[in-house]
Amino acid sequence: MKVDKLDLTWSAISMVIVGYSYRHGALIKGLILIYILMAAVFLWHIYVIRRRMSGSIAVYGTITDYHGSKKNSSRFKGWYPVVKYTTETGREITSVYTVEDSKQRYEIGSEELICYDPDDPMFFYFSSCKEDLYKDYYRLLVFGGAIAAMLALYILIK
Repeated sequence: MKVDKLDLTWSAISMVIVGYSYRHGALIKGLILIYILMAAVFLWHIYVIRRRMSGSIAVYGTITDYHGSKKNSSRFKGWYPVVKYTTETGREITSVYTVEDSKQRYEIGSEELICYDPDDPMFFYFSSCKEDLYKDYYRLLVFGGAIAAMLALYILIK
């Protein structure tokens, strides 16, 4: 996943909020504020991904290989398929999928329907798995929302 200016700004702001709220005895309120900001950043990321996907072009791509990743030097983590496809302008692209999978879902040599961004042809997604690009954001929103709700309930009860 690419880290951009919004993510770096979000990190700096959340550190300031934690420090300020802790110093003034309102750490729980600060954590709830951080969740609200985090939710806004995640919803922005989902919006950007969906907007990028709306202008994509569907083509068939060939699975040429898999790139494996390691969490650290000794433990294997997952697979990223390498896909070769031709854009509508005739440019041949070989790109690695940005979403990790725990197994090799596609056979090497098989053709799969993918969608690529004409403004950035290296960005693509499998048309059957487009929700893979943003499903983790939804999970984090729900998980963080549950924690924020418990903290808010704690403040109300207290």
